[in-house]
Amino acid sequence: MKAKRSSALRVRLTEEEHAAITTAAGAVGLGICSFARMVVVKAAGRNPAPAPRRPDEHAIMLARWTGQLGKVGALVNQLARDHNAGFDASGLDVEEVRKELRQLREAILKYHAPDSLQ
Repeated sequence: MKAKRSSALRVRLTEEEHAAITTAAGAVGLGICSFARMVVVKAAGRNPAPAPRRPDEHAIMLARWTGQLGKVGALVNQLARDHNAGFDASGLDVEEVRKELRQLREAILKYHAPDSLQ
């Protein structure tokens, strides 16, 4: 069971100290608060609980593409529902789905294209 963190510690830093800690935290993929908590707890002789990692660029892009795919899925579902209710799917609706899929495909290919092909 995870221990609930209910206490807070406030520390005043110079701009330079803050910048140095932010840089060090970013280098290990952590936010400044998680990094500071882990360092302070370790310095106190305890084993800090692992902190969640910040998502890398690939994870951020994957989340974005998943959202776009969800939008396309909603459009396809709407077209299917209309069709099953006896309505004819307009060419405009189908083109909207094609457009969304094309944009998603282009974004993925652009992200994953080798530098020599761009």
